[in-house]
Amino acid sequence: MTARRARTPDRRRAILDAALSCFDALGWQKTTMADVRDRAGASTGSLYHHFPGKEELFAALYLETIRETQEYALRALRRERSPRGAVRALVASYLRWVSRNPTKARFLLTTRRAEFGGTTQAELDRLNDAFHDEVGARLARPGGAGVLPRLGADVLGAILVGPSEAFARRWLRGRATTPLATATAQLADVAWHSLEALRGRRR
Repeated sequence: MTARRARTPDRRRAILDAALSCFDALGWQKTTMADVRDRAGASTGSLYHHFPGKEELFAALYLETIRETQEYALRALRRERSPRGAVRALVASYLRWVSRNPTKARFLLTTRRAEFGGTTQAELDRLNDAFHDEVGARLARPGGAGVLPRLGADVLGAILVGPSEAFARRWLRGRATTPLATATAQLADVAWHSLEALRGRRR
């Protein structure tokens, strides 16, 4: 492997990190490829070699960050043996990720997503489908059978993550008055009791 090839992943990483910083500081609309190039310390040729345009750069960063949040959540989920523990772990891991990665969280939650196309949208769908399949399977395992009867990924995501996302937006803007630890415990309870209510309606 040549020195130039060895540096390629590092250069791509530097460009993605610079893009995240620019999007956070300037906003998606005002950020230019020149801004990213300058912050990354990259040449114009190197920047466009990795990313043909701002939309492709945004999409790559968005996919990477989604993948990171999902992997973080699944690591917490896989340590749990009961559906109740799994639900609480998913909520807690999401808010813990937000608190540890506020810049990335703002990017996901406050930046209007660019229109994806072709293979990028397909990859996003694949990531989401695989994530929801594993979550659904683990929440319906023995010991909690019937908790999620025929619950669609859209409804499941709204119950498990929707309230936490709403709180995270306020927390990231400095507008949350409830301590993060308290909110995490309360939102975990809300998620679990919501699923229990659905189970009760099936009886």
